[in-house]
Amino acid sequence: MNRKSLFFWQPSVDYLRLLSSTKLGRLSLIILNYAIWVFFFYLSFLLIRTNFSIFWQLFFATIIAETVERLIKKKVFWRRPMFVRHDLTPTGLVDKWYRSGAFPSGHTIKAAFFLLFILQYPVFSIPLFLAICLSLLFFRILVGFHYPIDVLGGALIGLLIWIPVHLINFSPSLNYYLQLIFNTLFFIK
Repeated sequence: MNRKSLFFWQPSVDYLRLLSSTKLGRLSLIILNYAIWVFFFYLSFLLIRTNFSIFWQLFFATIIAETVERLIKKKVFWRRPMFVRHDLTPTGLVDKWYRSGAFPSGHTIKAAFFLLFILQYPVFSIPLFLAICLSLLFFRILVGFHYPIDVLGGALIGLLIWIPVHLINFSPSLNYYLQLIFNTLFFIK
């Protein structure tokens, strides 16, 4: 297998079409697509609860990640594998988000900077984090949402975003008032 085919590897079986053919499969696609966002929200909560100044780091990392991802995907370096195979966007997923380019994987950008944040502030098991994220990211390759190169590019971009963002620290007085709001919203005493 040459390097190009490794970076653009796809299984010979069309798992997206296979899963889309049953009600349980369609439900699994939706759950597995959005589960990572619930997981990232939980990690955000753990990180912010541990050290409130992380709020700003996560906030800016997320804003930068979304902006960079959208700008790069507008370029459309290559189409998603699912469209190369003439599959349709599964019902329950936002078609507009999938019609842009495949590169980079936005899920991976966030997974990369979250990994670095939990390495910096150990609030969650690293092996468990890797097991959850890597399995969900591999699933996205299997069903044709991304190629391996999209995931590798997303990991690099996530690292590049984390490098400056993890140094952000706002004044304690601003953090104090925002922390009061956070504690009230999440019933923390």
